[in-house]
Amino acid sequence: MVTGQGRTTRIRLAALVASPVLAAGLLAVPPAAHAAAVQQSYAYVHADQPFALAYTPSAARNQNTSRSPNKVARIDVGRYQVWLPDVATTLGSSLGVAHVTAYGDAASYCSVENLDRYGYVSPVTGEVFVFGITVWVRCFDASGAPADSEFTASWASASGIAGGYSDFAYLTTRIADRDHDLPAETQFNSAGQVNKVKRVGTGRYTVYLHGLGSKQLPPDANRGHVQVTARDDRGRRCKVLTFGVNDENAQVEVACHNAAGERSDSRFSITYSRDTSLVWTPWGAYTRVSGGAVYPQWTYPAGSTGVTRGTGRDEGLFWVQTPMDGFMAHGNVQVTAEGTGAHHCKVARWGPERGIWVRCFTARGDTLRNPFLVSFAL
Repeated sequence: MVTGQGRTTRIRLAALVASPVLAAGLLAVPPAAHAAAVQQSYAYVHADQPFALAYTPSAARNQNTSRSPNKVARIDVGRYQVWLPDVATTLGSSLGVAHVTAYGDAASYCSVENLDRYGYVSPVTGEVFVFGITVWVRCFDASGAPADSEFTASWASASGIAGGYSDFAYLTTRIADRDHDLPAETQFNSAGQVNKVKRVGTGRYTVYLHGLGSKQLPPDANRGHVQVTARDDRGRRCKVLTFGVNDENAQVEVACHNAAGERSDSRFSITYSRDTSLVWTPWGAYTRVSGGAVYPQWTYPAGSTGVTRGTGRDEGLFWVQTPMDGFMAHGNVQVTAEGTGAHHCKVARWGPERGIWVRCFTARGDTLRNPFLVSFAL
């Protein structure tokens, strides 16, 4: 795999678009045309100090292909900025895709507010130095009010046509309330085709990942995995309604809700991976859990993946164990709820002893059993 560039791009711009917060000379850099060359990079972090002003999270769960450590800052109650240095520093390269999942036992949840490049403008020469990617994260309590929370965030970027051992695609929508074309810089498809999104109703969308179907796969082949994250700053959540693979395409039905549990239009990001992690590396695991069971065709890698459901005080808690459990002092976990209703799920913790702990909640914050998709990347 090609790692993120470990250099700074120097450019001159006549006009600049500032990020939501302008401080210490940092700002967002407007993207240029989509790069034609194949590029690939990723980063992830476990933001485990929700009240800290600014810090560098533990290296065990803080990875970046540039080998520069990611950093996190708390901007306001429930609002954070994650800096991913030295990736996507070339204007025109893909902005990539970001996912975020709240961490812990409470019914909090998180979304991606924004994703852009950051850099510094010289007050003397007007030169712009591009430093990397910044992800703005919002977290909320069960009522939808801003709330400080731990979270896990992941980011991946690819451009060009890059076939190989696995399938991989992502996109981020630009408009919530109507169909629209997706910018090249915020989508990728390893089959070299264009992803499409159709709005089918309030808070309902169909995602078509063309060319990633099962026609060329053996009947017992893995069918892949998806994660969905709301791209929103007002407490909306998005989930997988249904997910399947036909001969030609992978197809995902997405549903979004507001904090009250009502269907609501929202932008969102989605990543599809087959036989690979959520950041397109072979070191990872995923599965689809429903009714206390896992499904081999939706599980990677093949092996002793299992799930235990909590009861009584642990209602709504699941322990998911995979062949990667021995590595789970490290890595990154993302979780997406599946099915009808406004339920949502999160990661409570993960580690070598019991694998990944997942908690699911109703829109009001009550615990319940609910289907979900869970992904681990190392």
